[in-house]
Amino acid sequence: DITALFVVDTSVTYQPETFVGAKLSEVYEQREAEGEEILENAEGLAEEFDRSISTAIERGRPSKVVLDYVEEHDVDHVVIGSHSRDLIERFFVGSVAERVVDRIPVPVTVIR
Repeated sequence: DITALFVVDTSVTYQPETFVGAKLSEVYEQREAEGEEILENAEGLAEEFDRSISTAIERGRPSKVVLDYVEEHDVDHVVIGSHSRDLIERFFVGSVAERVVDRIPVPVTVIR
């Protein structure tokens, strides 16, 4: 079984509308809509190869959501994408893929 999981990062602790005029709820709704489109594309790709796929959208801190999802759904392997961030951004923000790899109890494949 294959499940494609999209996580809407709700771990932002400051209110961006103070800085850029965006309401946090609108940002989350936009990201969720993007996630739905990505998951629809995944379903279409699976269909092209005559495969079935389940999809899920969750909200929260991405690395924690992935770890919890793996535990709650008896996942036996994770494939996760890795964005190539610059060194400074990775130092301050970190990498979801790195946090998952460091903490997850199942094999992980990281795709650049």
